[in-house]
Amino acid sequence: MIPFPKDRSNPFWRVSYQCYAVYGQKLVGEDGRRFGGQDGKTAGVKILCVSDRVETMLHGPSLNAYAGDVQAVISCGDLPFSYLEYLVTFLGVPVYYVLGNHDPDIESPEYPGGCTPLDGRIVEMEDGKGEAGGVVLAGLSGSRLYSGGPNQYTERHMRRRARSLSTRIRCRGLFGKPKPRIFVTHSPPFKLGDAEDHAHIGFESFVGMIDRHRPELWLHGHVHLYGAEQQRVTSRGDTKVLNVFGHRIIEI
Repeated sequence: MIPFPKDRSNPFWRVSYQCYAVYGQKLVGEDGRRFGGQDGKTAGVKILCVSDRVETMLHGPSLNAYAGDVQAVISCGDLPFSYLEYLVTFLGVPVYYVLGNHDPDIESPEYPGGCTPLDGRIVEMEDGKGEAGGVVLAGLSGSRLYSGGPNQYTERHMRRRARSLSTRIRCRGLFGKPKPRIFVTHSPPFKLGDAEDHAHIGFESFVGMIDRHRPELWLHGHVHLYGAEQQRVTSRGDTKVLNVFGHRIIEI
């Protein structure tokens, strides 16, 4: 575990401070690895998050050395199904996923074997014994309609889908079940990590879901990040919005 550096001349200080400001005691480094917080405490669940790009260190002999201690994988879409099947096979942990605009249609018979779909669903992550009862996830697939391809939606259509998911969440609450701590989507919420071109504008209905349900974390992909200057983390209220393009390893 790498301690939080106190010397501001240390080049690691800047990135550590930025991550600390976002995650408190749970620091996530620029390479996706977690660094120790000031109190040295460890978090409860370590999750590998992937989206949009196959990463060299996650596909080959280095996979288990790099990510062998994660307890789950979450995919935010636009990845080959064979890649997700590789992760679930060689890591031996649950893989949860939504679909992106470059994936097969939701109604397609194609799907990644051994993985759990999140689109329009609320799912409790498996605990260490393979039983439900862990962190609660909710998900919605797709991007804005821009070319007529699969998994593309107008704002109006996505609003209906979001309302349907919100109804399921409220019904769970009536039975005393916990609400989702993590929302998983392909596209970002509007003005929270999205881009200006039409294909990559986020959904306003996602902002409404953040305000209604106040999850701890909103994970998305879709917007490709190149270079250190592009923003990976935004927030709305107490909800952190994280673009997991490529990959991130988080702890909650």
